Amino acid sequence: MKEQTYPVQEIICIDDCSTDHTTTVIEEFISDNPYLPIKLLKNNSNQGPSFSRNRGWDVAQGDYLAFLDADDAWHRQKIAIQYSWMLTNPQISVCGHAYLLISSEDSEDYFKIKPNFKTYIFSQDEIIFSNPFVTPSVMLKRNLNYRFNPNQRYCEDYLLWLQICLDAHQISMLDVELTYIYKSFGKSGLTRNLWQMKWGDTKNYWQLWKSNRISFGKAIFLIMYSLIKVIPLIIFGPEYYAGLKQRMIMNKFES
Repeated sequence: MKEQTYPVQEIICIDDCSTDHTTTVIEEFISDNPYLPIKLLKNNSNQGPSFSRNRGWDVAQGDYLAFLDADDAWHRQKIAIQYSWMLTNPQISVCGHAYLLISSEDSEDYFKIKPNFKTYIFSQDEIIFSNPFVTPSVMLKRNLNYRFNPNQRYCEDYLLWLQICLDAHQISMLDVELTYIYKSFGKSGLTRNLWQMKWGDTKNYWQLWKSNRISFGKAIFLIMYSLIKVIPLIIFGPEYYAGLKQRMIMNKFES
């Protein structure tokens, strides 16, 4: 965040009861950089990403929010590019962008962003069949009257995008890679809990039906579709599937 080329109004760090020296590192960083608008909030107990993101959302003062997990990174021009685009497209409520899967040995300096990029606005049907975003790529309007579901730890971000889109808000994507995902999809993270993720998908569609956003028949169809998607995950592995999914999304910019 210190190296972002566009100054941000505030940086809100949420410590979700980390067991390492995270808070010490952040406090030392704040002390060494008093000119940066950093606020550190500490949860009393481990609450998960939804609660933590909501807490930051609730205290934020800026017009737009962007999310970053501790194990991911942004390109130094991420805020400058995405924020400027959002300002010139006020009809868009949520904006995501492309990302790169890289190892910890890679340097972000090696990845050059394209000078010109395309944009794409998703339809409701496109969003409902597949989550196009990783959360660290998303920027959204702070005044949206929505929040992440704190009682859900799998696919909770996808549920939020679905709720916003199905309520007729516009959601877009930028064809420029501004986020770096370090964790391996095939070896760690949530992919170890494949069935929990599918259960999260199921809960999402069920909640959409209960909130009258989709019909009962469509909810059942989407649940079955989600379970069928497990097959390529099992056959090819999560990392290959993640890459394939990203390529399918990027192909939309070519059509």
